[in-house]
Amino acid sequence: MEHIKGLFLGNQPNPTIEVNAKEHIFRSRHAEHGFVSTPLMPELKKEECTISRVWKDTVKANSNKPVFGNRPLIKIHSKETKSSENGKSKKWSYFELGDYEWMSYCEADEKVKKVASILQKHGLRHGDIVILFCKTRAEWMITALACFSMGLVITTAYDSMPAESVNHIIKETEAKAIFTETSLFGTLNKAYAELDKESQPKFVFYAGKEFEAPEEVKKFKDGKADDVEIMPFHEVVDSETDAEHVEPDVKPKPDDLALIMYTSGSTGPPKGVELTNANIIAATGAAEYLVIELIQNEDHRYIGFLPLAHVLEFLVEFIMISMGVPIGYGSIRTLMNDFVCGPDGEGKGEGDLKVLKPTIMAGVPAVWEKIRKGVESKLDKQHWAVKKIFNAAIEMKWQMLQFFGKSNAVTDTYDSIIFGAIRDVTGGCLKYGLSGGAPVSFETQKFITSSLCFMLQGYGECCGLAAVTLPSFGMITGVIGPPSPSIEFRFVDVPDTDYKAEDNVGELWLRGPSLMRGYFKRPDLTKEAITSDGWFKTGDIARLNKDGTFAITDRAKNLVKLAHGEYIALESLESKYRNCNNIKNICLIADSDKAYIVAVVEPADDDVDKDKLLKELQQTASSSGCSRVETVKDIVVTRHVDWQKEYLTTSGKIKRRDIVKENKKEIDEIYK
Repeated sequence: MEHIKGLFLGNQPNPTIEVNAKEHIFRSRHAEHGFVSTPLMPELKKEECTISRVWKDTVKANSNKPVFGNRPLIKIHSKETKSSENGKSKKWSYFELGDYEWMSYCEADEKVKKVASILQKHGLRHGDIVILFCKTRAEWMITALACFSMGLVITTAYDSMPAESVNHIIKETEAKAIFTETSLFGTLNKAYAELDKESQPKFVFYAGKEFEAPEEVKKFKDGKADDVEIMPFHEVVDSETDAEHVEPDVKPKPDDLALIMYTSGSTGPPKGVELTNANIIAATGAAEYLVIELIQNEDHRYIGFLPLAHVLEFLVEFIMISMGVPIGYGSIRTLMNDFVCGPDGEGKGEGDLKVLKPTIMAGVPAVWEKIRKGVESKLDKQHWAVKKIFNAAIEMKWQMLQFFGKSNAVTDTYDSIIFGAIRDVTGGCLKYGLSGGAPVSFETQKFITSSLCFMLQGYGECCGLAAVTLPSFGMITGVIGPPSPSIEFRFVDVPDTDYKAEDNVGELWLRGPSLMRGYFKRPDLTKEAITSDGWFKTGDIARLNKDGTFAITDRAKNLVKLAHGEYIALESLESKYRNCNNIKNICLIADSDKAYIVAVVEPADDDVDKDKLLKELQQTASSSGCSRVETVKDIVVTRHVDWQKEYLTTSGKIKRRDIVKENKKEIDEIYK
């Protein structure tokens, strides 16, 4: 077998080294002699590596610099429009927002201390659990930092989780307090209704304006147990409490549990991933090691809008904080101009991206695909020549980027002359976009990198950061990069397939200081997922490329052998089909006793002709290089079904089992 140690990528040494040929174990070349487990900023000894210590030292170094910015919500305006097709009326909410208001590290620290003091006054002690059931906002991170300073454990719940999932998390964690926001009291009311009075967390504090959900807030106050106290966040941070000398009852340690991140529950109730202080600091240190050249000595701004309940957003924001990059918060509804209005609800307002002008942004593939499809739908309304020129420009710039390996004066000319209008959509200053959570399609990565910004691909999988692509690797697609300096990779054979570790392909296992501790209160799941010698079995099928980068090709459980013996990699294939502009979502169906695949599709237009859409999907497959067996033979079109609510997890992954179950009759009819 050809070893990769010693190979070179042009003038760059190979980023990956093989440290154990017999066991097929690989590391970042930066971790050949030991993992990165401490941060670069601030510099700490291993025994000092806690989140609270990083925050304390960072505040000292950046006291008067801005850290958190938000746009105050002035008013929500409702507007009614009538459909031209059926004449039915529909209500839309438009948000009147102020400009960004910033707080410095020092001001944020004062709020952190106030929250910590209130939690301590309500009897919370080292190891107690606080649930953060709230949308991404500055108050979320302030509350988390306050909990970390006290040695409390924060537990995340996605703001889109149904009441039964929130109820499950409250019961399983036996949380002592909940931080939420006014817009989520509807869900919280339902979750509390199924709890007995003793099980209700006794302290609830919340962000947001009362006018966002006045009836639901009142309902909660009226229905809670008498010993449950509720308090607005502004009262917490404006209280007269002497927070300067608040001290934890037990000083936080690196090995203390810091964070329980609940999954979105695609196969049953959500389960909690345990991360210690040391895990999070190791992941942060490794990330700083990789991106410091991109961030240092430049004026950056980060926009935070992905769910902080997801490890990707949490880790990225914590890295920004530790490196002194200000975070401006936004929301999915107000990122663009569409649902932002002017004063008193009149006219158009500016979205968060236009106002903040961020230089760094993280998004799941669905966000980047939405940007691409939005631009392409507008192009479809232009003269055919305009569309042809634009597509030719994308192709030309992409070829130049691949040839030169990075942007230069020639490619910058394309940005200013041809792509200026697209770049203006995100504020005009975006330099780096991070995509994670699932594979992004080649067409989307090519489009974003050519017209908008350099796209970094991240891979986390229960350790915050396992790998990331960087500009220094050149214009590469379909890969996750080399291992992070805080983790090592291992290939393991996949039974009954041609995926053999000796060929540098197989199931990917992970180990290192940033890897999760286990699943909360689920030793059975922990034992199933993590081997006795510390390897986490990701379930992902990966391949090592000659340039030292790794590619995730699919999930082991989504590999299906068809009747003729060919393997179909469902998730990888679905990312190719999503290049079709006339679908929103797709779920491929394959069975080992069938000779071909079919798909369940969410169309972009419910009135679409099924046969026409099928032909478009088959053309997409052909243009993406799919083989005959990878091409759908027939489809089920789900009309008037809200996939976001019915078929997707809170992190945007498809619920394959539910989709098959709900559409079984139509699928069986096709296979007949």
